[in-house]
Amino acid sequence: MSGNGGFDLGGLEGVVGNLFGSKHFDIAAVEPMWEQIQPFLRDLDRADIAEKIGSWASELGLPVVATVPDDVITRIQHGVKVPLASLIRT
Repeated sequence: MSGNGGFDLGGLEGVVGNLFGSKHFDIAAVEPMWEQIQPFLRDLDRADIAEKIGSWASELGLPVVATVPDDVITRIQHGVKVPLASLIRT
C-alpha cells in the first residue's frame, strides 16, 4: 500500500508533471486517471473522500479546488462518475 491513501500512483507523478509543464492544463489527458481513482472513493465518508482527493491532487500537482462541493462528494460516495473538471481550478 502506498502512502497516498491506498491508490498506487506509480510513476504517474512525472507524467502528470509534464502535462502541467506548459501554460495550458490538459484535463482530457488526466481524466482517465481520475476515472480509475473514483471507485476507490465509493462508500467512504465525506472527510475521507475530501482528504484523499486533496492528497492525490497534491502528489500530482493538480490545481484542485480549495473546497470540494458537497454535491460532488455525495455523487462520489454513491459511485456516480464525476468529471475531473468539477474538481479542478481553471
